[in-house]
Amino acid sequence: MAACFVTIATGSPKDDARQKTGQTVVYIVRHAEKTGEQANADLSEAGKSRADVLKWMLRDISLDAIYSTDTARTRHTVEPTAKAKQVKLTLYTPHSGKLVQAIRRHHTGQSLLVCGHSNTVPELLKSLGVGIKEHVLEGFDDLFIVTIDSPADSTVRRVHLQRLHYPGSR
Repeated sequence: MAACFVTIATGSPKDDARQKTGQTVVYIVRHAEKTGEQANADLSEAGKSRADVLKWMLRDISLDAIYSTDTARTRHTVEPTAKAKQVKLTLYTPHSGKLVQAIRRHHTGQSLLVCGHSNTVPELLKSLGVGIKEHVLEGFDDLFIVTIDSPADSTVRRVHLQRLHYPGSR
């Protein structure tokens, strides 16, 4: 499995600058590997390992909020990160558009982690102002980083997408 690693420096000076410029960063992942095709399938051993890798990859990232749909596989994908960051996991309903409204209304200038599904991640990306072809999201190793620049002194919103891949184990 190919891996792409990125070093992202964070800290209070950058966090302060991000809030002043209105820069919001949303890290988006699909749930990790699941045990089966049942509606509320949990994570497989490979999925649990991938969830730990996600926690490791985001170890130096300051997260203000973590969102997950209400399935075992999505919750368990981001729970290790939530526990490590001491950030409460917030559940959301996909397809409603309420998550994007909450991001724009309550999280401008913050960093968030969102976990969804193969059919909800492309919709979320599109709602945030970027898009991918839905069929491209077939694996469990995508980490999308959406940066939304919304300076307070401008009506222009610029959105940037970075797509990375992360391994299932270290």
